[in-house]
Amino acid sequence: MKIRLLIGFVALTLAAGAAAQQRVIVQSSSGTVNVVWDHPDDEAQGARLRDLVFRVKPVADALHLVAEINLVIVHTQRELDLQFGPRQKGLQAGASYVRGILFLSPLSWVTNPTDEALEAQMEAAVVRHAVLQMTGGHRLPGWLEGGLVSYLTKQQFAASTAALVANRAELLLGESVTDDPAIGYWAVRYIIEKRGGLPALQRLLRMTAQRPDTFLKNLELVFDTSVGQLERGWRGWLKELVEEDR
Repeated sequence: MKIRLLIGFVALTLAAGAAAQQRVIVQSSSGTVNVVWDHPDDEAQGARLRDLVFRVKPVADALHLVAEINLVIVHTQRELDLQFGPRQKGLQAGASYVRGILFLSPLSWVTNPTDEALEAQMEAAVVRHAVLQMTGGHRLPGWLEGGLVSYLTKQQFAASTAALVANRAELLLGESVTDDPAIGYWAVRYIIEKRGGLPALQRLLRMTAQRPDTFLKNLELVFDTSVGQLERGWRGWLKELVEEDR
């Protein structure tokens, strides 16, 4: 049976089937996980997903303590549509992340039913949620949000990707849309290792919550330099890494 998982990090009200819903609330010193399902057969799956969340939650807590996570198991596209209404109708499971809710592909546990496969997506989900909490729900440029996810979840990028990023012509830190995930990874790694560590990024995220429309100015205030100077320092560091790897 084709199943989709809706990981929700906001309070959800289901439009149908409320009487049939079952819920398990699990609390620990690190937060609360709520699991909701309509179908009796989902109980075991719900327990598995709940345990996975507790296992990966410390990854996000390193950035920002996540107090509550809601898991809602749904089976059809119609059930997904009911969550968001007509404006989001037809939204497909996968990489879609809307208003703090991540849609994970059913292939995570149907075609590839390993804990490792789902854990990687769970980690990304809770990190994105922590980022959105810190920014007050305001989205960051793709390089920064994606870079935080890849760095905190310990994704691996070869040194050759650093060389490719260093040689790109664009002012990359000023871009809102990133077509290369390596850009974000290497930018976040540079900031963490050379420009103030994770606390500097946490300040930037909190400032975004207060001043969401002035990201580049926020970037300059946090690092006390211009965006151009910050980028030149980053590219120089990338070239040093490439030389060391030879």
